Amino acid sequence: MRKLAIAIVIGLLASVGATVASAPKAAAGSSPQLKVVLVVGAVEGATASYIADADAAAAEFAHYTSNIVKVYSPNATWAAVQTAAQGASVLVYLGHGNGYPNPYNSKLYTDRDNGMGLNATANAGNSNKKYYGELYMAQLQLAPNAVVLLNHLCYASGNSESGQGLPSLSTAETRVDGFGAGFLRGNARAVIAEGLGNLNWYIDHLFTPGLTIDQIWKTYPNFHNHVTTWSSTRNAGYTSEIDPDVSHPQSDGDIYYRSMVAQPGLTTDAIGVGVTYQPTTYTAIDPVRLLDSRTGNGFGGKLAANSPRGFQVAGRGVIPAGATAVTGNVAVTGQTRSGAIYVGPAWLTYPTTSTVNFPAGAVVDNGVTVALSPTGYLYATYMAASGNKTDLVFDATGYFMPDQLGSTYHAVDPARLVDTRKGVGGIGGLVYANRPVTFDVWLHGNVPLGATAITGNATVVGATGSCAFFLGPKPLTSPTTSTVNFKAGQTVGNNLTVALSDTGTLSATYIAKAGNHAALVFDVTGYYTHDLTGARYVPITPVRLLDTRAGNGHAGKLSANSALPFQITGRGDVPDGSAAVSANATVVNETTHGAIFIGPVANNAPLTSTLNFASGEIRGNGLTVLLGDGGILTATYMAASGNKTDLVVDVTGYFAPIPAP
Repeated sequence: MRKLAIAIVIGLLASVGATVASAPKAAAGSSPQLKVVLVVGAVEGATASYIADADAAAAEFAHYTSNIVKVYSPNATWAAVQTAAQGASVLVYLGHGNGYPNPYNSKLYTDRDNGMGLNATANAGNSNKKYYGELYMAQLQLAPNAVVLLNHLCYASGNSESGQGLPSLSTAETRVDGFGAGFLRGNARAVIAEGLGNLNWYIDHLFTPGLTIDQIWKTYPNFHNHVTTWSSTRNAGYTSEIDPDVSHPQSDGDIYYRSMVAQPGLTTDAIGVGVTYQPTTYTAIDPVRLLDSRTGNGFGGKLAANSPRGFQVAGRGVIPAGATAVTGNVAVTGQTRSGAIYVGPAWLTYPTTSTVNFPAGAVVDNGVTVALSPTGYLYATYMAASGNKTDLVFDATGYFMPDQLGSTYHAVDPARLVDTRKGVGGIGGLVYANRPVTFDVWLHGNVPLGATAITGNATVVGATGSCAFFLGPKPLTSPTTSTVNFKAGQTVGNNLTVALSDTGTLSATYIAKAGNHAALVFDVTGYYTHDLTGARYVPITPVRLLDTRAGNGHAGKLSANSALPFQITGRGDVPDGSAAVSANATVVNETTHGAIFIGPVANNAPLTSTLNFASGEIRGNGLTVLLGDGGILTATYMAASGNKTDLVVDVTGYFAPIPAP
């Protein structure tokens, strides 16, 4: 039951599409030692033949890598498979697979459908079977851009079990999408089901530079040229394909033995190494809302805990299809429990970085500069106990393109441009609700004439009513996007990258009931100019470069009023010579309220702030900041002497100077 009988492949058809040369054999020591994991599940009397097939595949892999791990029945338990799969660039599975729809369940059971049939306990024979579904596959923690090869499974390619007859096309498509879902959440970027043929073609070509996964799939020797392609219904941003053998159906009518769910443009150069982004230039835009789960903009319905959702960014509105990163503001609202949100270019069930941290019930936001997926998507994960839900909002303020047509960046030492409490910036006193105020930016804080946009941090102090502030290039009485959300009386800051007006000004609006008022502080950290005199931005997959709790970057808490340096360049894909970085800083375990300053130079008594927080909060804020000599940043906890705090910094990209001609 739930297995595909090994059949003789009839009538190998000529390949069509792009021609792919035979892959050259290479000694294992001459290629990167990508990790390959082969799993054979419990398949009763067929186990020995499946192991023989897996061993044959391992022998072919050995031409390219020596990092090969085998997990075979009767010892292929879930614990053994999960441990082995971590960091695998290629995962091969041969065994039973309980797909959906199937004759046994009236609904999808994610704990046992669309996954592997493994040993319930170790060393108890090859009939000792338990199904582990897509919920488990999502926890595999494969390497970036991993490829999964499924061999001798029926449901994975859309088929029915032997003897069950030909499924409808819609049933086959549902099975293909479902079987890919868990593996993709486990970090795979391509899931290929090849039911009848051997895997040597894939093995050889996965190690051939410069090929796309779609080329490889469509030039397989048993390609039938009957492809149906659709946008995956289960996996946003992914394409699904089937290639039925309509000329040679099996005795019960089955024809669906080949499928793939993937980002078709995934190249063999990227397998196991993550997405490589090119230097980009920046175009600021009037803020535009691209996600509001409350209204169905981007995606509809609340975000469920530990269930990633994706939404299209590139190709929507004024953001072109080729954009590789964006700036904007992420806001969480209506959450049922405290937790954190990850927003980034990868679909991750268990992210290792965070974007927004928040308590239950609060409206909390954070400015971001973040890479897009290769398909132009952003993905969001609500990290909280299962069963919880939240709404999510994202407002874009600009985009990056891999060209030289936009603006380049100039980081500066943080400088205060506005403090309405002191009349700094020409705005004296308070900002009143729904009455826009405008302040000059050009020729202030080292921002020159002609700057197109700026990076900085806006802080609200002493607001008499809960709601939000909007900052943008135009004075708007009723803005449709927001920059900082807060409760009455809170001191809350948020970073931003925002366009300037044609005359070099910014405008701010306090969105609240009439009669309320607040003070506003704004610190500038850099600016963009529409030329190539500055640095270009290179997005990266978010990476944690400081966590004082774990000894990452520095061991031990920050002491109040004592600047702490920590290294950035030369770590986590940030090269030496980088001028600045975009990042997210989170404070946790602080002993009292206060603020954090992060900048290029050690300063025990800073005049600007990056992050403000109340005692006991876990609060994050984004930043775009100049790096100091040697590629370091320094952090200062501004609080009464004797207090301490932990600090976490996740880097999302760096600014690389234009190479000399």
